[in-house]
Amino acid sequence: IVWGLTAADADAAPVYQVKGQAGKGGLLLKRELVVAINAAGIEVRPVGPAKCIATPEAPYLRYSLPVSGGVLDLAGVVGEINHSGGLELRALDGTEVRLHNLVLEVGVEKLELTGVIEVRGDITGRLPLFSVAAGDGGFDVDSDGLLTTGYMTLALTQQASDLLNTELALFIPVGDEVVKLREQSRLRDFDEDDSDDSDDSDDSDDSDDSDDSDDSDDSDDSDDSDDSDDSDDSDDSDDSDD
Repeated sequence: IVWGLTAADADAAPVYQVKGQAGKGGLLLKRELVVAINAAGIEVRPVGPAKCIATPEAPYLRYSLPVSGGVLDLAGVVGEINHSGGLELRALDGTEVRLHNLVLEVGVEKLELTGVIEVRGDITGRLPLFSVAAGDGGFDVDSDGLLTTGYMTLALTQQASDLLNTELALFIPVGDEVVKLREQSRLRDFDEDDSDDSDDSDDSDDSDDSDDSDDSDDSDDSDDSDDSDDSDDSDDSDDSDD
């Protein structure tokens, strides 16, 4: 299924709520972005309940952000997937910029990742941070209502570039594809016979989130069949050639 179809393509498409605490978004900062961040002396930390799942020696940074809710139609005409937590970027002079509550927003001819911006302890509003590269907008839903995507390539927006440059003296050109995002979430009431739908106690368990051994090869992002087993995230040695 492809995000952002026209209304005619999605006639009478069902609409579903996205379950909170029953999925995760995987956010990967690519090597070129990490190099620029390190060169500027900027420290990046997760804002809870997001967590970093990359090993210290990895040439990239990878974060897991719990899905907190949302709503989608299955044709992808309009909707959103919401995430808890975010990222904090701290400059050498102590300036802090936080990107809170990231939302994948889906609309006709629009697919972007937005976030609530906090600068020096003050909320300044929600901004579009990244746009999803053309051709990276597909997703699948299985018979149990589990929605998954491959890694979507994200390009920096003008607003995000200006924010990083102004507040952190970090210059990343507009349109640079420096981040990837993968979604795994569950649709509520997708199966009317799902009698144990209320029991999602294991959906929020990201204890095995660290194994993305096949993620390192971004030449074949479509092969994420073993993504549910994340026991060995350290095996991303070839992700540096992304």
